[in-house]
Amino acid sequence: MNPEIEAHLRSLVSFPSPPGVATHIIELARDPDIEMGKVAKALSMDSALSTKILRIANSPLYAQRRKSENLRQALVVLGLNATLTLALSFSLVKSLRNGKANGISYPLYWRRALVAATAARALADAMHQSMAEEIFLAGLLQDVGILALDQAVPDLYRGSEAVQRDHEALAALEKKRLQADHAEIGGWLMRTWNLPSRLYRAIEHSHRVDLSAAAEPAQIFERCVALSGPVADLFLREPQHRHFAETALSAERSLGMDKTAFGQVLGTIGSMLPETEAIFETDLLSEQHPELILEQAREALMLRNLHALREINTLRAVAEISNSRTLELEEETRRDAMTGVYNRAYLDQVLAREFEHSTRHKWPLSVAFADLDNFKSINDRYGHQAGDRILQATARILRGNTRETDLIARYGGEEFVVVLPATDAETARSICERIVAAFQTTGHLIGSEHARVTISIGCATHGTHHAFANVAEFVKAADQALYTAKLRGRNRTVPFDRQLPSMLAAASARSATRA
Repeated sequence: MNPEIEAHLRSLVSFPSPPGVATHIIELARDPDIEMGKVAKALSMDSALSTKILRIANSPLYAQRRKSENLRQALVVLGLNATLTLALSFSLVKSLRNGKANGISYPLYWRRALVAATAARALADAMHQSMAEEIFLAGLLQDVGILALDQAVPDLYRGSEAVQRDHEALAALEKKRLQADHAEIGGWLMRTWNLPSRLYRAIEHSHRVDLSAAAEPAQIFERCVALSGPVADLFLREPQHRHFAETALSAERSLGMDKTAFGQVLGTIGSMLPETEAIFETDLLSEQHPELILEQAREALMLRNLHALREINTLRAVAEISNSRTLELEEETRRDAMTGVYNRAYLDQVLAREFEHSTRHKWPLSVAFADLDNFKSINDRYGHQAGDRILQATARILRGNTRETDLIARYGGEEFVVVLPATDAETARSICERIVAAFQTTGHLIGSEHARVTISIGCATHGTHHAFANVAEFVKAADQALYTAKLRGRNRTVPFDRQLPSMLAAASARSATRA
């Protein structure tokens, strides 16, 4: 601060000083060993102050279930630090209100001071700060430098009531005349009053709405106070001069508070103002209704949000296109290029997952191992292109005779596997028989000839009558059942049972003896 201004301020006899009660409260607050009894005794000397402390302890701000009937009970509800801070707020307001104004409008000043204090507390609550009363006091005193300058420079504010309604214009006027604004003066004054450093720093920086949450993460106290002034102006200015969107952006930058949370804070302030009016015995919004102000805030923030939503929707559309393309590429890697059904690698993943689910949840899982009959003769007689068309037709027949929840994969060559989740042996057998019948009745036009291709299917079920140790044994069981279907003449389905391995061994032995 300019040394000449400071010297001039110090020389003024009429310069604001804390009243006797406030000075005593400041001294009590500085005592680390203060007892509740001493605080109660000090406050009881001022009956009006005691009444206000008792009232606020029973107010909706603290939402106590049990009513405080005396000052000691109120002290227990509020706590020593909160009580001292609130008492200091009340005594300072009472004292400073009695001063004689030179050019400042006291009604305008105190309306903004009390609304800003309420806003500071609501912001602190939203940020889960435990020092709500101290932030209230800092918000209340953030413009105390105006009172000081009005005494130090009597003609500074004369004829400037219109400017006093615009806080930025008021600070610019002070800077032009004195090379310092009232925030700087107020911080200096509070230091001379021996207020805690946290309070006078917040007052000194109360015009720093540019403080960033990223750059100053530890200074939430100061940022709540700095933002409380512009928030108060939203309630006090004429509708056309309320900058809801800009203030919301400041809240987002300085406190990390999104527009929805900021709108909720405005609602909280609107609900707190009647209590502030009652406690400090003043009309804060006599000309305007908080409900109308909050409605205007919702509209303004919504308009701002609509622009943001358009940007978000554009980004979301781009992201969805990107995600869709990614899913398409992933799906392509899972598919067999020729037939369009899933490939062997993806089949292994699904089988492992479904087998684990079946084992854990005790629900059945079936798998069908299918192989086209005499497919080699198709390739030999008609060529590989004809064979490829048969494989593609096979995929279509399998899709047409299974359920949406079933998975079809090409195992290799002319072998296909169908995974049947949550399917017992009887249902699996019925599906397999339907597939076999569909192949029996489907003809294939190859050149000028009509060919008919049949299919053999082996089926195994895990979890109903037989539990397999692992996926490999499960698939092997279906493969063994398929082999049995081939041995029994093809063009059929065979379910796996425990006797199959010995039957297959016997059949193999007979074949070897005949050979």
